[in-house]
Amino acid sequence: MPLSRLICICLLWATVGCQTSKQESFTVTREITSFMQRYVRLANEGNATDVAREIYAMPVLGKGFNNTNHKVTTDPDIFEEDFSAFLKQLKGEGFDRFHIWGLDIRPSGKDMAVVDMDFQWRHSDGTSIGPEHRIATYILIRKPHGWRIVSANGQSFE
Repeated sequence: MPLSRLICICLLWATVGCQTSKQESFTVTREITSFMQRYVRLANEGNATDVAREIYAMPVLGKGFNNTNHKVTTDPDIFEEDFSAFLKQLKGEGFDRFHIWGLDIRPSGKDMAVVDMDFQWRHSDGTSIGPEHRIATYILIRKPHGWRIVSANGQSFE
């Protein structure tokens, strides 16, 4: 086989591989966008049960905002209790809803992704509780039953 023909076949194969990869990346990004929007919708509804069981997969590594403390939660019932307590604390500060400013989704193959969510905690009049922009970084893994968050980490903003 002449060298030029072999190079042509290799370039064609590489091009097809890149297009498949771009299509897979687009599909993953679309799936994760929908998943994260569902997460925020459930959180805004105060549905800690579904958040704990349909959004997160135990064990979950978590780190709050403005600190370096982290913890691992292995029990969905405990995660649900913690998430409910978090929402109750926010409501005590006048919280009405989460608002997503944007998602930076970085797929890592077909079954994992890193997501930075730029969001805001809002009062019912739309004003911000704390900083207008908060960034949380999530690690998602595709499980047999869909995407799940396995790590959620608040970034420092002070």
